[in-house]
Amino acid sequence: MKIFNRHKTINIALALVMILTMGSCKKSLFEEPFENLSPEQAFNSPERVEKAAIGMYDQLQNLDFFGGRILIYVDQRGADTNPATFFGDIALFTPVTANNTYAAGAYQGAYRTIGEVNLFLKNMEKAGSIVPANKVTQYTAEAKFIRSLCYFYLVNLYAQPYKFTAGATHLGVPLILKSADDPFSESTMIPRSTVAEVYNQIETDLKDAEVNLPVDYGDPALQNVARSTKGAAQALLARLYLYKGDFPNALTYSNKLIGVKYKLNTDPSTAFRIYNTNESIFSVAMNGGDNPNTNNALGQHYSPSKRGDITVAANYLALMDQTTDLRFKNLIILQGGSYWTTKFTNIVDWVPVFRYSEILLTKAEALANIATGVDPTALALVNEVRTRSLAAPIVATDKNDLIAKILVERRIELAFEGQGEFDFVRTGRNIPAHATVKEQAYGSDYIPFPIPFRETQINKNLIQNKGY
Repeated sequence: MKIFNRHKTINIALALVMILTMGSCKKSLFEEPFENLSPEQAFNSPERVEKAAIGMYDQLQNLDFFGGRILIYVDQRGADTNPATFFGDIALFTPVTANNTYAAGAYQGAYRTIGEVNLFLKNMEKAGSIVPANKVTQYTAEAKFIRSLCYFYLVNLYAQPYKFTAGATHLGVPLILKSADDPFSESTMIPRSTVAEVYNQIETDLKDAEVNLPVDYGDPALQNVARSTKGAAQALLARLYLYKGDFPNALTYSNKLIGVKYKLNTDPSTAFRIYNTNESIFSVAMNGGDNPNTNNALGQHYSPSKRGDITVAANYLALMDQTTDLRFKNLIILQGGSYWTTKFTNIVDWVPVFRYSEILLTKAEALANIATGVDPTALALVNEVRTRSLAAPIVATDKNDLIAKILVERRIELAFEGQGEFDFVRTGRNIPAHATVKEQAYGSDYIPFPIPFRETQINKNLIQNKGY
């Protein structure tokens, strides 16, 4: 597979430019690079190695992937936003083809980030005599977290959900775990791994990262949220197990984050105005000089005062009591005859990946599925999230009713944060009809994105998704 290897020369230079993105710990994620260095120069001092580690987060900002676009695609294919003309057929499912530029851009953007991580790990193998052992361990864990996050979204976008086949033996995405010395060799033509294999690799990397990442970086203004931490790895593991339907492990990992350092803000809008609150576990940071740009940032697409591409669907609005729920009153506006989310309003808005409210709802869903009846703790957790937003507490008549209401609550709470489509398909549900979008049956060939046509032509070992 040559997603990034075909441009190895360019990408090596880019990766090495990234090493100078940190002038100090406080400014590390935002400084602009100013020169290229060879691999030998880039990894010849502890300071430069740390700058190279920071450079991986700049790659995570990839404008076609975690600069915000990946969240948009998942929600455009969910049921809470109206189709946006800017994104063509993305929201309509069946008209999407293997030549779709958005699907191709996301795929290549993800592998570009993975390529930079693998290149960093390759060079870290030679840096053991330059930096202390504990730093080698930490930087390696940071790299594995970033790679895991990319693979999690890749496998859920370009493959059917984990439970689609027994043992998740259906095709996932190529697992590229090494930076190739020869980008043109046949060894780079990597086929697709199964979904189970991709999940297993994510789990392996994250368990290593969980042990070796710090609790924080002593920098609450920036790095404690914008750099991977032990809590971030635990949050992704909790989500991974929830998507697998492994509810005992989802419960275990959500418990690791509850009652520790995180808590709900008083108002649900706070985390979208102040990016480093106690509710914020991990986000991709942005600032005025370091952001996706006017055609890719979340705030540009969602805000009516910017590009104003994406409006809120009536299906979503109907889920809330609009007279009391702060998620409507403080995070939805009516302008120009349409409703808009105000979670994202500016080009510099950080991309939220994990918030504490998700963890509470993950624990609730895990408990509800494990129990034989209505689990009182699960019910209390959902109502904790609802009470924060001044929404009336829910009651549940039986186990299935509670699970259904938890899924509705996830939809209300996590809307526009890149979980819309995923939450339907991981639970085996159809994606409801909304606006001009027809209902999409669970298992439809058109729910996964196509593997980009260009990639299947370059790498003959890549099998295209059914129906494309």
